[in-house]
Amino acid sequence: LVVVIVGHIVLGAFMGVEATSTLSTWQHIAIWVPLTILMAIVLLQPVKGAVIGLQWAFYMHGFGGEEDLIESHPEA
Repeated sequence: LVVVIVGHIVLGAFMGVEATSTLSTWQHIAIWVPLTILMAIVLLQPVKGAVIGLQWAFYMHGFGGEEDLIESHPEA
């Protein structure tokens, strides 16, 4: 999810900057690579918390008080 969120933000910003200015390739790399890495690191914890909160709200994957039943040999 983090990759999708960061990708949409960075791609939109990149296209906007590309349309309005004339930066060289190395300038784009110097701007967008660190920004992409920083955004991914910053968003990782909140997105993980949101996913775990959603699992808790829907009683999924051990949050329901019952053991998850795993079928080792499901019948066809």
